[in-house]
Amino acid sequence: MEALRWLDPVLAAYETSALRLNNQPSHFRTHFAGTELEYKYNLTPGTDIWAASMELLKALRYGELADCRPEYRNEFQVYCFDNHLFDVTGPDPERGYASFIPRGDGGHVLKRKWYAEDAFARREQLYTDIEVTSDGFGEYLRWELGLQVRAMPPFRRVRYDIQCESMRTGHVYGIYLDHCSLLTAPEVVLSQCELEYRRSRSLLEHDKDEVLREMQRIDRWLLEHLATSGLAKQRTFYSKLSFLCDRVTARSELAPDR
Repeated sequence: MEALRWLDPVLAAYETSALRLNNQPSHFRTHFAGTELEYKYNLTPGTDIWAASMELLKALRYGELADCRPEYRNEFQVYCFDNHLFDVTGPDPERGYASFIPRGDGGHVLKRKWYAEDAFARREQLYTDIEVTSDGFGEYLRWELGLQVRAMPPFRRVRYDIQCESMRTGHVYGIYLDHCSLLTAPEVVLSQCELEYRRSRSLLEHDKDEVLREMQRIDRWLLEHLATSGLAKQRTFYSKLSFLCDRVTARSELAPDR
């Protein structure tokens, strides 16, 4: 019995948290709330992101990334949508971008990111209860939020999401294969792979530095996988905003404000 002295305290702790432990969506904890942590990898032009995502998913299933597997019953998701993005040029504390993403009910979600330059960590927030139509995006940002903005060329985004869960720590990371093309010039394309921290499957607080160390470990594996496959040679923090700004400069594709 001495060897089982830990059992009663464990059972008591389990009973205290039984409702959360026995409900699938109730036992996640999100570190770095309001901040996106993300590595990016620009893919070779012409990359078939569907084939690349399937190879990555198989690699995770077969255990090629030590201590990590696809998240149980939530391993793969597909998204395709048109995106209207605005460069927020001021006032200074508000710089970054505002992006309108369609909802299934015909409305839009507003994604805001704050940053002066592309970086690993960026502040972000979603607004899901806004009332605005596609012809009023610019006015909404100017008059409702008080922002100085310029409209960027609208683009279509196709994204394949692989949910990668650490069996050692319970942290969940998204590995995304992303293809963006301008609606007005479909041959202008940005293809990327992204690695992002999502959430943690735990009732307990974790050391946040542990998340960063584990992301670095997954980053090294992912970069080696992409390089071996001839898809990418280095990581980057190159954003969709930078891509659109570069295209505007190169092709004078700037859309009129809406």
